[in-house]
Amino acid sequence: MIVVIICNLYNYLYICKKYKLYTIMPARNCPECDGLVSSTINVCPHCGYSFVNVDVIKERNYVNMGTNPYNSLFMSVVTLILFWPCGLVSLIYYFKSDRCWEMGNEEGAKSYGKSSMRWALSIFIILILLFFLVVISFQ
Repeated sequence: MIVVIICNLYNYLYICKKYKLYTIMPARNCPECDGLVSSTINVCPHCGYSFVNVDVIKERNYVNMGTNPYNSLFMSVVTLILFWPCGLVSLIYYFKSDRCWEMGNEEGAKSYGKSSMRWALSIFIILILLFFLVVISFQ
């Protein structure tokens, strides 16, 4: 099994190199010295110009709005325990909703919270139906 995975990875890397499918790191020009700078660093290595990333500053400005009323961690965790693939999706939506709520995006929090509850409730309904089908089949 491990040999197959390693061979597939090797073939993937070989094809990416052969057809140049690998990604190239995005770069930007420095406004001070007009040098080419990687977009992953915030200081120009040529002149020392400091790039200000507005998105990072916006992310750090959390709004204290209290607890998120659109979320239910209990439902997500119970669903995760009962049927983990769909419970995992419910938990991911829970964390997305929480993140939107912390950022002050109430519409996003409501949307993701509804998706989280929808996944959790659908699993409960499916498990209840399966339980009754098993009970009926043994009678």
